[in-house]
Order: sequence, then structure tokens, then C-alpha cells
Amino acid sequence: MGLKRRAFLQQASLTLAALGMSEAGLLRLSDRYSQVLAAPTTRKLALLVGINQYPDSMFHRTATRSSALAGCVTDVELQRELLIHRFGFSDRDILTLSDRQATRQAIESAFLEHLTEQARPGDVVVFHFSGYGSRVQLGGAGEALQSSLVPVDGVLSSDDAEGVVNDLLEETLLLLLRSLPTDRVTTILDTSYLYPGSSLQGNLRLRARPKPKLGKPSPEELAFQDQLLSRIQASREQVGVQRRSRQIPGVVLAAASLDELASSTIPGSAQEQAFETQWGGFSAGLLTYALTQYLWSAAPAPTIQVSFNRATASVAQWVGQEQPTLMGLQSRSQALLTYYTAPSDRLGAEGIVISVDEDGRSGQLWLGGLFSPGLEAYGLNSVLTLVSPSSSTDLAAAPSNTEPSAIASGISETANALETVTTQPLQVQIYARNGLTAKARISTVGEAAADLKLQVGQLLQETVRVIPRHLNLAIALDPTLERIERVDATSAFSATPYITVVTVGEQPADTLLGRVSEAVRPTTVATATTEVAIADVSSSRSSESSVTPRSYGLFSASRELIPNSLGEGGEAVKSAIQRLLPHLKTRLAAKLLRLTANEASSHLGVKVALELVTPKPAILLTRSTLRANGTPSGSRVTPTPPTELGVPALPMGSQIRYQVSNYSDRPIYFVALSLDSSGSLIALYSSQATTPTEGSETKSSLKQEAIAPGESLSVPQVKNSLQWIVRGPAGFAETHLIFSDAPFTQTLAALEAAMRPMGEVQRLGAPSNPLEIAQAIWQDLHQASAVPTQTLSISTDMWALDVNHWATLSFLYQVVEKPNKQL
Repeated sequence: MGLKRRAFLQQASLTLAALGMSEAGLLRLSDRYSQVLAAPTTRKLALLVGINQYPDSMFHRTATRSSALAGCVTDVELQRELLIHRFGFSDRDILTLSDRQATRQAIESAFLEHLTEQARPGDVVVFHFSGYGSRVQLGGAGEALQSSLVPVDGVLSSDDAEGVVNDLLEETLLLLLRSLPTDRVTTILDTSYLYPGSSLQGNLRLRARPKPKLGKPSPEELAFQDQLLSRIQASREQVGVQRRSRQIPGVVLAAASLDELASSTIPGSAQEQAFETQWGGFSAGLLTYALTQYLWSAAPAPTIQVSFNRATASVAQWVGQEQPTLMGLQSRSQALLTYYTAPSDRLGAEGIVISVDEDGRSGQLWLGGLFSPGLEAYGLNSVLTLVSPSSSTDLAAAPSNTEPSAIASGISETANALETVTTQPLQVQIYARNGLTAKARISTVGEAAADLKLQVGQLLQETVRVIPRHLNLAIALDPTLERIERVDATSAFSATPYITVVTVGEQPADTLLGRVSEAVRPTTVATATTEVAIADVSSSRSSESSVTPRSYGLFSASRELIPNSLGEGGEAVKSAIQRLLPHLKTRLAAKLLRLTANEASSHLGVKVALELVTPKPAILLTRSTLRANGTPSGSRVTPTPPTELGVPALPMGSQIRYQVSNYSDRPIYFVALSLDSSGSLIALYSSQATTPTEGSETKSSLKQEAIAPGESLSVPQVKNSLQWIVRGPAGFAETHLIFSDAPFTQTLAALEAAMRPMGEVQRLGAPSNPLEIAQAIWQDLHQASAVPTQTLSISTDMWALDVNHWATLSFLYQVVEKPNKQL
């Protein structure tokens, strides 16, 4: 069965004694080892389904192969790597079905054989589906519709409304979940159910079957339901009541609500749909990527509520709507861990070593936990530090299904890892990247580093972030633009050095250039329902008169109109682009600010709370850098787990502030910048006027105020009588608080040129040079980091930031017209 205590001590003592561990420490380690062996076995099982390659017969004659999906198989890879390397699932306990493997019968049989028949009470189960969703007619015309998952063979038998579909019905999924002997089950559905007539919405691709005619469920599917009903000894009526009341076992995270068919008001609107998009060399579902990326770096053990809220915030930032849904009988539990399992390491990671070359000095990395806003911009020569999982976790936290021999082997590997840690950290430098994978080699130098080798399974934590100095704003041209408009727009953008035109739906895009006609032009941009205008434009293009005045504007990746960007009717596209240049600079500035986000990887100890001052005081969100190098002696500040309320909804006229705490071992400086719901960049900073000495080369007459170790500061400060009032229009606003252990000298100079501050004051306003300010922030962080760029072969046209010297904590909230009842 396993090693006895004496055998364990004999095998481990020689290795651990070399590390200077005392006999008492060795005995404590053996006690924890014995506890692991005595712990009840909990198995972790997963079935992951991802379908990109549906057959041509799946597509309606009005649809094209451009409707084909590209990110569903990636979703399966994202989940698989996360479950194995972060949550302790065994590779042999994860079954994946992709593309041609994922027939209806194969999915249902795999669920029964791999999950239902193997699971025991108390075991952990994960079911994931990425692919097309649809809806099925349960009877004649006018009868109820039911959502469904579309397998690879889910083809209509005919083109008429009486055809049969081979889908996996929502009710079947409920029966399968009820067939499990455990209630510790997590279901992820990254799919959509309602097809609005086009698979592209802006730069996002819809995951709903591109064949709008309804079909009936197949006789085989109904017969399978009867088998399941008999298995769980339930009636169809009972299950129907449970389905309608959402009494679903465990927890369900859905990219689109299963109730969308009843609640839908505008076909195709972003809040009721699930999308995938291109990132940096790969496609993935918004929900899956947001969830898995957060869980890689989350610390401490994240609850399902926190994980869901973080994923929701990311999707809201990308789509412009709070899209995902959390359901299930256990979904309201505040203490329930994600996947019912604590992560296998304490501090999280950005990736892992997945293969090693023969020389042991280079290998392939998986970067699924790298910060999502900037993976496509992540530059070569970035540096990551290798961390053994056992160096950041207790032995008792080992997966409970680990065999004793594997634990004994792990102890030996632990000793080796600890020996490495006692000498110097092992660092690798990226020299090639393709999507989520990268090639890297050991960059640690010195005599002691000559014998260092990479090992498969070593976790990676970000150390130096390298980003191009001359990063462009990627703009896609909306498909509704006519050919001559696209030609003129491409020509106009070619004269702008910081703009790159990309192909819509096929490449990552930061924003879209589109138009609306006067016939569908909203009277008030702030309250316009963009989807209505889009639907009218796309469906009535042929009916528009050539003399109908058109207005050009900027749209988000999900085709949400950017406030204040819509021009007057009748302007030429080249004139519109000239008018939009200030907006484009602001969008690029916002992109640069997002690229500084490093809550997970920063080693600078900072905590920030977003507080509502009026109408009712409340703490809405907290963010904290949890990898900081310990709390300084005598500090009055300690890091805390994040507070999560999803995306807070703040009524216009509310007053907010940020409470900033420094729990690092050095003074820190900050600047706060916010992209408000009107599309303007707002800056807040503290400064003190100074008189430059004779012959001084100081560019600014300002001196920045620092926050001492263990101290806190309100932003804005109450003593300055400065108020941060939430302004309209309705929409999303994001704030980035950026910290450094060196003053923001060049940033202050850029702010001084734009806002002309005087005296000792905290300034809050909209600078006229947002792009210059964002670039100055990067330059200040680059100089504070003092990365040895020549040693690391980092070119002069790249910024290099060290996680030990900077931190950026980001907050997202929604501006609404009416007060939120919760506030």
C-alpha cells in the first residue's frame, strides 16, 4: 500500500539532511506525509468537449464558412492544463473529446462511463462544453423551446421546420448531472443558443448554430432521456420542473443564460450571447479564457463567487456587458472553492514548463496564466522565474488521490528544488512565442548556474515584462462599410504612424471603425442601443439610399458605440478619421495602461480599496498584490484577500475614492488614471511645487508625494476637499492605480504641461495629451526597474519592467442612471 514511517525517514533523511533540516523538522514532515496517506481518497474527474470543425452541412445557405469556430479546442486545452497543473487533476482522469470525436452519442456515453460510473460520493467532477449551442422545438409550432448543445453530428435531417436535430438537450444534461453519485460537480458551458442572422458581432464570433430554422429532438435523444429517467428513478414531469426552476446539481458557469429565449428582447445583443475572439496567435472563448487565466494566478484558494466575478469583469471589459451566468444549487455558497478544490500551490503562476530540450537548458512553456490584456504584445526576451510547486505549498496540500510512491518521489524532487532555491533563482528568457506556448532558455548566469536544468512541471512566475515602445492601435473596418469606404479608410489610416488596420474577425482588434445612417442614428449617443442600430444597418444595407447621410464612429470589439465618437451626417470617411484622431490616441493610451496590470505578479506590496462615499458608504472592491516579499516589521498594513461584488453599478452623481495602503518595505509613489464612461482619460496625482536650482536639468517643477511603508492614503485626499464624482453617460469606466518605488518624474512633467497644477495639491482632470502621459508612465516604470537590458539582449525600442519595482491594480465599474438598490 505504501511506505511506512521508518521507510519514509530512511529514504528522505539523506537528501533533506544535506539541506540543513533538523530531525524535528524531518519528523514534522513525516507526520504531514502520514496525514496525506491517511486522508480519504477524493478522485477528480473531468470530461472536456470542444468542437471547431463542424461539417459543411451544418451551415445554412445564407451562412458561410466564416461562421466556423476556431477557439473551442483551445478552450479544452486551457481547461486541461489548468486542472492538471493548478488543481491537481491526474492526466488519466481527464477525458477530452474534440471535433470529429464529439458526436452526441460519444458525449453522452463518455459522461456515463467516465464520470457517472467512476465517480463516488464526495468526488470532484468537471464537465466543459465549447461549441455551437442552439434551440429545439419540443413539439408542434407554438410549443416550448429548449436550449441545446450541438454535437459534431447535430445536423438537420431536412431544411424545413419539421426537421430533426441530433442535439444534446438541456434536459438531457440535467439528467446526466443528476445521474452522478456526487454533488461536487462544476459545469462550464461556453456556448450560445440564439442566432441573430450573423456570426460576427464586431470583431467577436458568435457561438450559436448558424442555421436559424428550428428542429425537433431526435428519437434517439428522447430514448436516451428515458434511460436516464429510469436510472435516477424520476418522472419527466419532475425533471421538467427542476429544469425550469434551475435546480441544477453543483455549479454551472454559462457564457450565455439558458433563459435567454424567454428574456431576449433584442436578437443578437451582447448580453445574451457567447463569443470567441482572436487574442495573440490563438482563438478562445471569452468565458473560458477569462476564467482560466484568472485561476492560474489567483491566490489564495479562490471561491467560485470570486472566480465568477473576476471572469465577469474581464468579459464585461471586452464585450461591454456583464455576460456570464452563475447557476446551480450550490452557486450561492460564499465559501465554496472553485472546482471544489484548493490550488496545489500557494502563490499562483503565469505558466508552466511543458517540455525540455535535450540539453536541459531550454524548453517549451505554456503561458495560460499570463495577463490577458497584453499577451499579443508580450515581447521577446521577457523573463520568468521558475518555482517548484512544492516550494510554495505544504506537503499536506498534495492532491488526495496521489499514490504513496508518487509522494515519496515528490519528496526527492522537493529536496532538489529546495537545493536550487537555496542557491539562486532559476530564470528563463523567452526567445520565441506562438499563441499560448513559448520557447525559452535559462538566463541565470554565474558559476553555480552552469549545472541548472529545466524540469517538466516547474511553475513560472513573471519577473521582467518586455513590451514594444512603438505599440500600435489595431483597428478593424466594420463589414457594413462599402468597398470604397474601406479603401479610403485604409488610405487615411496609413498616414497615421500609431494605427494598424486588421481584418475583422480574423485578427485581434482594439476598436472598430463603423457607421450608421441617419435613419437609425441614435438621438442620444449615451443611451443608444447599439445593437438596434447594427441590426438595422446590416439588414437594410441594400435599401439605403446612396444619398442618405451617414455618420462614422468608433466601436468596441463587440460593436458597442464608443461615446462621443459619432460625427455629423454626411461627412467623408477621411474627414471622419481626422476628427477621430484624438479619440484614437485616448484608446491607445488606455491600451498602454492596461498593459501595465500586474496584480498577480507584482512583488511591490500594495493594497487598494474602492470605496463608495455617497449616497451610502461601502467598500465595493479590494485589490492586493499577494506576491509581495513579506510585510515589513511594524507595518500597520497587511494584505487581504480581494473583496468581490462583480462589476459594481454606480449611479451618476455618486462620490467614490480609493484607499491606498503600502505594506512594502519602501516608500511608493502613485498616479491614478481612469477611462471614464464618456471615453475621456481622467488623471489624478499628488504633487508639491518646487523651485528648480540653478543649472538643474529637472524637467518638472513638481515633487511627488510618497506613501511611507505601513501608511495609507485616500485618493483623492479628504484634506484637499477634492471629490471624485461619477459622471455620465451610462457605460463602463475603468481605473488604473499605478505604483512605483521611484517618483513618476516624466509623468509629472507631461501632466504639468497638460493641466498646469500649482502648489501642493491632488489634481483630478482630463489632460489634453493622454497618449504622451501613458508613454511617460511606461518610461518612468522602465527607468525605475533598471533592468540590465544589454545583459538580457533587450533592444532599445522595448520597455522592460521588473515586478519588484512596480504594481498596477485595476478596477472596473458600471455607471448607471438610477441608484443601485444594493447601494
